[in-house]
Amino acid sequence: MRIGIAGLPNMAQNYIHAIQNAGGPAVPVWAEVSLLPETASCWDALLLPGGGDIDPLLLPGRPTPHPKCFGIDPDLDRLQLALLDIFVRQKKPVLGICKGMQLINLYFGGSLCQHLPTAETHRYKEYDQFHPTHAKNGSFLAGLYGLDFTVNSAHHQGIVPPPPDSGKASVSVIQTAPDGVPEGIVHCSLPVIGLQWHPERLCGRPAPCGAVDGSLVFRYFLSLVQTH
Repeated sequence: MRIGIAGLPNMAQNYIHAIQNAGGPAVPVWAEVSLLPETASCWDALLLPGGGDIDPLLLPGRPTPHPKCFGIDPDLDRLQLALLDIFVRQKKPVLGICKGMQLINLYFGGSLCQHLPTAETHRYKEYDQFHPTHAKNGSFLAGLYGLDFTVNSAHHQGIVPPPPDSGKASVSVIQTAPDGVPEGIVHCSLPVIGLQWHPERLCGRPAPCGAVDGSLVFRYFLSLVQTH
């Protein structure tokens, strides 16, 4: 099984370890970090990792950058969106984490709050923060963790899904924080999922603050890859 990670090699080690360890000896997994479309032709699935903020010129209305924005890399954003487009068209599985979830939402017609009113609850402060969340009944997250569980948090932006009556609402929110910020999404018909939190940093050891075991997410994702 070959999983492509659409990111920068020096920032991908956590994702590589998480996805390969989730396979175990029974399901050998090979992970490759690349941004080249020609490389993606041999991948079975795509992982869109976390990173800096998305270029505001890609958002509806092309707003000016919020003063709190940081780490914007316009070229990287466009390469990641191009790879996402390839996998969506081929109906192959996609997992987006943090910025990756935001890119998925943007691709399917959503937008982005450039700085949350409750950013202090979510943003990285020398280490991940932790907070409770609620999952939609019947969602894959509820199946893995139950309806209410704690996750880590390291973001100051949040997605704005397409309005239900927009004709573009092909993604739905399946997990929220207490302040209503979306923490998980799924596509209505494609094997595309997104998480605002970082399961790759919750693998292989007891998580702080009672947070869940992130490796279950990667095992679930690999099961999607096997199915599709």
